[in-house]
Amino acid sequence: MSRTTIDLPRPPSHKVLWSALGAVCVVLIAVVLFKAFEPDTDCAPGVVKRAGGECVGVSDGSFAFPALGDISGRIRDENRKVEKSGEKSVTIAYLESMSGGTEDRGPEGTRLAVTGAHIAQQEINNERGTLPRVRLLLANTGRDDAYADDVVEQLLKMKDEQRLVAVAGIGQSNARTLAAVDKLRTAGVPIVGATVAGDEMRSKAPGFFRVSFPADAQAAAAARYFKEQQDKHPGYRLQVIKDNKAGDIYNASLYSGFMAAAQRVGLKVETVVPFTSGAAPGGGNALRVVAEKICVTGATPDGVYFAARGRELRSFIEAAGENRRSCPVRVLSGSSAVGLYFDTSRASGTAELAELGRRWNASGLKAYYTAYAHPDASAQMYGGQERGPFPDFQRRFLDLRSGSAGALNNGQAMVGHDAVYTIGIAARRAMDTYGPDKITPSTVLDLLGQTNGTYKVRGVSGEIAFAPDTGEPSDRSMALVELGPPTTRGDEGNQYRFVGTLEP
Repeated sequence: MSRTTIDLPRPPSHKVLWSALGAVCVVLIAVVLFKAFEPDTDCAPGVVKRAGGECVGVSDGSFAFPALGDISGRIRDENRKVEKSGEKSVTIAYLESMSGGTEDRGPEGTRLAVTGAHIAQQEINNERGTLPRVRLLLANTGRDDAYADDVVEQLLKMKDEQRLVAVAGIGQSNARTLAAVDKLRTAGVPIVGATVAGDEMRSKAPGFFRVSFPADAQAAAAARYFKEQQDKHPGYRLQVIKDNKAGDIYNASLYSGFMAAAQRVGLKVETVVPFTSGAAPGGGNALRVVAEKICVTGATPDGVYFAARGRELRSFIEAAGENRRSCPVRVLSGSSAVGLYFDTSRASGTAELAELGRRWNASGLKAYYTAYAHPDASAQMYGGQERGPFPDFQRRFLDLRSGSAGALNNGQAMVGHDAVYTIGIAARRAMDTYGPDKITPSTVLDLLGQTNGTYKVRGVSGEIAFAPDTGEPSDRSMALVELGPPTTRGDEGNQYRFVGTLEP
């Protein structure tokens, strides 16, 4: 019988083993190195790191966006209280750039508006025996609102799980925020703008409301103001400065609204001086050319309407007083002028503010703007400060942050509050009308649309009501505010002096 022979394979040589082991090590080292140098794409849950390290997305306050500081932690704590209570609650998202600002809306303006929104959240939640409670989400659209579309998409995906009923804020009027508003409106999520003025935001279909005054209403009020000056002072000369920057719907709305209103009321405009901001580095040069045209010795106009943003108004003021030039003109602009100071903090820009003050005082120029809100305007509308909600709002504001009550005079915290508070009241009314299980974006939208007539909301800026056909503010006056040069005392209140009220 033959024997079967089995040939066993030879063991691999040491050379082969070492080669295989080396290959494995190379792969492991590559993986480790890749992980070590792979960019971290998450700043926090719901917040993604974008180009340049900017953190963009939606947070419940657990992550502090650069513009907000410690107010984020306070919002987080209030949200935790609502969650632990187990009581019926809804969510409101506050949407705008929280990375340091957009255009002339610097971090201080954003921080004030969000602080006002948080106070509104506290007021709704602390009211005994009432529901629903409010959770507040912070939605950062990124610098210049570059990621507004992505953030809105994120909000819509979390709508049902988070019981999101509305969005407040919006920040500034530009093509990106306009697209964001359109997307929310199409999805049936109502929006209440706090600091947004562009006319294109106006609702063609139900969905967009605002406590801020649109640019055309501001421009019309300004045209009537200048018409009164021409009627009182024969020969009163008026010129218009306009910014031709592409894609800025605020500037375009302000200019077109003013020229249309001027024609309606018979206001004489002597000439229009155009410039284009942001076209190239050294954009302030354009305002120096404008100042040369306006500040002509012996021929300076009596009045100027400035159809541009607050950052450009500041550059114009600096140019007007350059080398202590005299330019005794009265300049009136729109709501964006509130941001004239937002680029520079007193902590870091003392020398810069001092130079601005020297030039401004030397020029003799007077600057005014149509404001969304001012504490003194609120007092006038309510028939006295103590008859309205502002004193309680001021107390809560000072409890939250150090500083003086003068910080409220620019109105940003007031309208941030009123946008969120109005949504909270609409949610309560939706519960009363439709029942506790029917507080949805559609029912809140319905009740926001009914916020008019005798069904108003007592906001800190005045009584909040919306025109039924447009969602625009109605039955409330805007404030005429004088901007003051910076002082060595650092008194924020003197920078925003109430002059009177104007009808939209």
